[in-house]
Amino acid sequence: MTRSFRGVLILASRSPRRAEILSGAGFQLEVVPSGVDENKLFSADTYLPRAVEHLALSKAKSVSSSRLNRYVLGADTIVVLDHRVLGKPESSVQATAMLNALSDRNHEVITGVAVIDPSGDTQTISVKTSVTMRGLSNSEIAKYVASGSPYDKAGGYGIQDRSFAPVASYGDCYLNVVGLPMCATLELLQGSGLLRSDMFSTSICDGHKGLQDSETVVDE
Repeated sequence: MTRSFRGVLILASRSPRRAEILSGAGFQLEVVPSGVDENKLFSADTYLPRAVEHLALSKAKSVSSSRLNRYVLGADTIVVLDHRVLGKPESSVQATAMLNALSDRNHEVITGVAVIDPSGDTQTISVKTSVTMRGLSNSEIAKYVASGSPYDKAGGYGIQDRSFAPVASYGDCYLNVVGLPMCATLELLQGSGLLRSDMFSTSICDGHKGLQDSETVVDE
C-alpha cells in the first residue's frame, strides 16, 4: 500500500511501543506525553470500551491544547479480568498479584484510540482482544517483576516479551495487546485527513501474527 502523509503526527503517549509501531508504519512523530492519569479507576457499571476511548481522547486533548492546528493521537490500554480493570502496576506487590491472577486464565485487552485533527474535530475507536495466559510459576513471576518490565504495561505484562513469553494464545489483533491496534488506527487517521490512501492493507498487522508462536514456546 502506498501511503501519503499530510504532516507530523503528535503522539500523546510516553509508550515506546506505540511510538515504535507508528514509526515502523512510516509516520513522522513528535512524542509529547499527556500527563493524564492512566490509572483512572472505572466504576463497576462503566462501559469499558467507551471509557477507554474517553481516556484516550482526554490524553489527546491535553496535548492538543498546546499544539494547535496539529494532528494529535492519544491511546490507552487496559486489561480486564473478571470485570476488574488492571492498569499499570505501581509496586512489585501489585505486579506480582496481577500476574498471579492472570496466570492460566482468559482475559481481555481493550485499547482506545483518539485522534484530533487541525480543525479540532475528534474521532475515537476501541478494539478488544481476547487473550489466554499460560500458567506462570512463582519463580518466573518473581524474576519478571525483578526485571522491572511490568511497570509500564497494563496488566503487568508484555505479549512481546520473548524471554517471559506469558501468552498462550490470543484472538484477532496482536498489536492491540502490545498497545496500539494499527489497522484500526490507520482507518482513524485516514478519516481525520492525515493519511491518504487508495486502499487499506492488513500487512502491518499480518507481519506480527507469526511472532506469537515463537514467543510462547516454553522449555518443558
